[in-house]
Amino acid sequence: MCGSGTVAVESAVAGREALCIDIDPLSELMTRAKSQPIPTDELLDVGEEILSASGPVPEEGELSEDEAREEVKSNLSGTRYCVPYNLLHWFDPYVAVGFSRLLSTANAVLEDESDEIADAIHLCFAASVRRISRADPQPVSGLEVTKVRRQELEKGIDFDVTGTFEQVLNRLGAGYDELHDIDELGDVTTVHGNAKNFEGVCEEHNKQPELVITSPPYCMAIEYHRRHRLEYEWLGLFNDEDVEDQRNERIETSRDFFGSTSAKQDTLRNLPEIKHEEISTLMNNIEEDGKERKANLLRKYFLDAYDWIEQVKKALPEGGLFCMTVGPSTSYGHSIDTPKFLTDIAKEVGFEVVSEQAYKLTNNKMQYPTDGETTEMESLIKLRV
Repeated sequence: MCGSGTVAVESAVAGREALCIDIDPLSELMTRAKSQPIPTDELLDVGEEILSASGPVPEEGELSEDEAREEVKSNLSGTRYCVPYNLLHWFDPYVAVGFSRLLSTANAVLEDESDEIADAIHLCFAASVRRISRADPQPVSGLEVTKVRRQELEKGIDFDVTGTFEQVLNRLGAGYDELHDIDELGDVTTVHGNAKNFEGVCEEHNKQPELVITSPPYCMAIEYHRRHRLEYEWLGLFNDEDVEDQRNERIETSRDFFGSTSAKQDTLRNLPEIKHEEISTLMNNIEEDGKERKANLLRKYFLDAYDWIEQVKKALPEGGLFCMTVGPSTSYGHSIDTPKFLTDIAKEVGFEVVSEQAYKLTNNKMQYPTDGETTEMESLIKLRV
């Protein structure tokens, strides 16, 4: 579970070889692009070529909704990209058309470029999407036009499609400059894979890690497949030209995410009991409150955690280290001490606890519904085989 690629970049900076695994295609893209720096001037040249060849962005009010839909559809026809579902709910017509022109131009320009340059450009597009949308760009929800965002929209927001892309492009280039200043970067390999099959993925790539670092999802997390739907669809990350088929593929894939809340009801029936007494009691209490599905989702989360942590242990050599950061959460008024529960599971599986350090979060806008509550603390748990 490589997230947005922070650990991958730090591994490269430290000169360490790293294997990064994620089932989420956007996480794969971010990690690959950020940890494989290309020459900054090449990135900026390609970005400027896309900007200059795509033509001007329409003025606000220049196009009707029907005209915008038709042009976006025409611009993206025959490309790898997709027209998002409910397009004009999320984007002003001039924004949707302007962004589709950038993508259409990129489709032609990137045909002659390397995969590394294509990844970097696609990362810039992905980082631009929420900033030019009507959705709240802050990580407080899955994907929605929040009350705060509606107030901002009513006052008027001048969305700058090309300026936003250029700003992200320059920031990525600055990051690449810093990486190029490092004498010797470590080699980072990013692969598509399921963390619940961690040992198998390591074997497939002939890697035996000495250290595993990750942050597992919160058990009440807003899932990536909901939060990043616009990025998935614009960039065609689920490899289907039809957005409805892509949506179905996205949901089907999400059901295999660790901590998925979109599991089919059949999957949640007759789950085995968890032998951890506190977790089992918690599930029973939530069930008694009439929240059977929620209890079973949490039960599945911790059953998946057993499988995942056992996979990590199998992949590590004797003396290998496993570090994870995670915080507590709540479900319908019930406190869930996820750091303690995952530590207990790790001990059951055979890990030795080296240390556990709790720290106060400076930004506690977490991606899960809090019902007014926030997570103030998080823990860094260090384990050894």
